Amino acid sequence: MSDKIRQKDKNNISVYIQGGEKKVMTKFNKKMINVLATATLVAGVAAPIAALTAPTAIHASSSYQSLSTPSINSDQQNNAVLGRAKVSISQASIASGASFTITLPKGFDFGKSDNLQVGRATSATDATYGLGVYLDAQDNALEKNAASTGYNEATALKVEKLTPNSAKVTLNFDNSKDTADVYLNFANINVSGPSNGPVKAAIDASSLSGLTSGEVTIANVVSSGQVSLSAADTVSNTDNFTATLKVKEQTAGALANNNNIKLKLPSGFKWNAPGSASILFGDITSGDVVSKVDGDTLTLSLKTKSNKETTFNLPLSFYVDDETNAKEGDVTANISGNTTTDVSSLVVGSYGQIGGGVSVATPTTILAGHDEQKIGDIVIKESVAGSFVNNRTVTLRLPEGARWQSTFESNTPGSNFAGSFENTNGLGGADVSYTDSDKRTLRLTFKNVNSSKDPGTLKLKNVEVATQPGFSGDLNVEVAGSQGLSGNVKVATVKQAVTLAAASKPTLTIGLGDQQVGDITITEAAKEAFVKKDGSREVVLELPTGVRFASTPEVKVTAGDVKVKSVSTDTYGESNKGRLSFYIDSESATPSTITITAPKLTVDRTVAQGDIVAKLKGSAVSYTAYKGATENTQNWKDNNTAAAEVAIATVGTPAPGATSTKAVFTLGSTSYTVDGQTKTAEVAPYAENGRTYLPVRYAAEALGVSAQNILFDKATSTVTLIKGSTVAQIKLNTNLLTVNGSVIRMDVKAVTNKNRTVLPISWVGRALDASISYDATAKTVTVENNK
Repeated sequence: MSDKIRQKDKNNISVYIQGGEKKVMTKFNKKMINVLATATLVAGVAAPIAALTAPTAIHASSSYQSLSTPSINSDQQNNAVLGRAKVSISQASIASGASFTITLPKGFDFGKSDNLQVGRATSATDATYGLGVYLDAQDNALEKNAASTGYNEATALKVEKLTPNSAKVTLNFDNSKDTADVYLNFANINVSGPSNGPVKAAIDASSLSGLTSGEVTIANVVSSGQVSLSAADTVSNTDNFTATLKVKEQTAGALANNNNIKLKLPSGFKWNAPGSASILFGDITSGDVVSKVDGDTLTLSLKTKSNKETTFNLPLSFYVDDETNAKEGDVTANISGNTTTDVSSLVVGSYGQIGGGVSVATPTTILAGHDEQKIGDIVIKESVAGSFVNNRTVTLRLPEGARWQSTFESNTPGSNFAGSFENTNGLGGADVSYTDSDKRTLRLTFKNVNSSKDPGTLKLKNVEVATQPGFSGDLNVEVAGSQGLSGNVKVATVKQAVTLAAASKPTLTIGLGDQQVGDITITEAAKEAFVKKDGSREVVLELPTGVRFASTPEVKVTAGDVKVKSVSTDTYGESNKGRLSFYIDSESATPSTITITAPKLTVDRTVAQGDIVAKLKGSAVSYTAYKGATENTQNWKDNNTAAAEVAIATVGTPAPGATSTKAVFTLGSTSYTVDGQTKTAEVAPYAENGRTYLPVRYAAEALGVSAQNILFDKATSTVTLIKGSTVAQIKLNTNLLTVNGSVIRMDVKAVTNKNRTVLPISWVGRALDASISYDATAKTVTVENNK
């Protein structure tokens, strides 16, 4: 083999190849060869795909079509009538002498009679032969074309049997003048135990014949579900019912001779005699349908065996025979008998009393303190058709902690409804309105009477509500109204939008600052539980009165992707409640956790013994307490309900100085004794309007309160007395006495005398657990501390 030698001369390339022959190609020619080579390669790759999706001209020369595919059973039978098929031969695709064979599957043959097995039929539907073949030569058979096509009526089509289950068809003309159709009629076929499923005849042709091979479905073998049953035009009623029973044989003769079908009604119902059957398909008459009634059982059969698959409708009617046993709801007939059916039971009606009900198939889970929360779809349904009367109402009332979205957004919602309606059987056209001062009740006034035979339904879909912060548990709707419906239905489960947790609960001492507590975490129950809309972004951790943050702790996101900013601490007005606040800068895409790291607290001496409970507030977590229609949600705004709360510490050290004492005061005298020791007060006790007043400082000492636990706030004119775990506060010139946060209204006021605060000793003694006695003769007051 000689070497290749390349010589480049501008655009020409000379190549010496084996044999010494010199080939000269321009770059242009080489490029074209490369393109053609690539196209050839692509065509080679694409060719198999084309063969699957786009047949060539010769592949399109004939096609096969099933014209009928009857169902037969799997029993052995002679002269069964199977289906018909059509072979379409495209113009000029065959020549004289072309042939194809037809083969039946296992279990089928053309019969045992030699003269009636196969043959040429006189029409497309001729059922004379086991295989009847009919030729429609179209224009090829015209007299003027016969000379060129070679068509001869006597010899144009030849049919011959090859084996008990195969035959050969030969065409003795060419179809150059037009297309041609060959009809195959598989009648009078012997069947011997075939398998279930489609019956397919195989058609084979030589690749040189101009015909294509293939297969065609000519029947379907079934062994079960031989009779199909269905009920139409069923009604709902209180006593009498009608329906239409449709009976369909899947195979000819399925319901004949000793075969029957029995329909048994449930307890409390009985059949009336059925009406006359209406034959839809088949070769029987209405008189062939036999029905017998025996109380709750209806038996169906046919007098004669059908030769074709038969379908008929049978009008049914039944009634309530015993109301004590008849159960409301669907009336279901059990199917039995010695005929195989495709169903074992059939709903033939619906029984009930006039009325209806309200249900929710799938309650949702929603967040407290949020609006636009979707509850489960509410379905209002008649028990029987025609139960609802025009202009009567169904009312749906939410509990105090929830509002319909429309009433949350507006004090005057009118007919607005945050949701949609879906109705069936004409039960619709309900007008929407809201009642009650806080618009918690949704009233539906029905305008369209159901005129159908079936119960109507009205479904309230995608309904939105708003809930109060702190609401948790089941959200139940109370059902009432003039339609006569009543009861309660659960539409959702409400869970806290955020939870508050403390890593520990240390014991703190009153009167000290910089006392550290454990980390506090705020966790979202779902994404976007922290709200950032309508200017609502603030989160506030509020402490009880007398407890403050000693410094601003670190606030950081420890899980999720929410973003916070602007962390600060302060006290809320005159309440002396410590607050930590921050703002949501970006809502979360996944539930997030915010951690307040190692906060330090200052605890005033006015704080009572017990838990220090922190409350989570602010519009970002208690959105509905800050937003919404004022009149409809005023109580939410007044209470400003917390979204969550947790005990972060406890005050376990009682205030020092509580002792057991006995003091005696004399009205009009500044001298008094404490445990027998004489002391002098700046203001003498006195009586007025049946009440005894003592100077606060000396009264407190007499009650066992140490001097350091007697406090006076000039700004608020409030006296605070701390005795052990009890904190009593009295505001001057009012009749308000507060004990450990609970307000008591006295029947007298606390006042001043000679610039000294004097208190009604009987009320203070009651608050601080002291015994008070009065000697009218000696005009003395004895105060004895019980602790």
